[in-house]
Amino acid sequence: MNWLDKIAKKRLEELEAHPELNSDKFAEKMSTLYFAIVLLVVAILILLFWYDTEHFEIWIFPGR
Repeated sequence: MNWLDKIAKKRLEELEAHPELNSDKFAEKMSTLYFAIVLLVVAILILLFWYDTEHFEIWIFPGR
């Protein structure tokens, strides 16, 4: 048995043990998680930009 068969067999065993990994709700949860992460990164960038414009003594973004 080559390495690809071993990986496929292991993945099938995981799916049999956890059928929720192959459901639509799992994909929906993951897309919600990705959206939350992107939203958090955008919020952090907005706060950094605001801090950079309000506090001139510290340069967060170069090029001023």
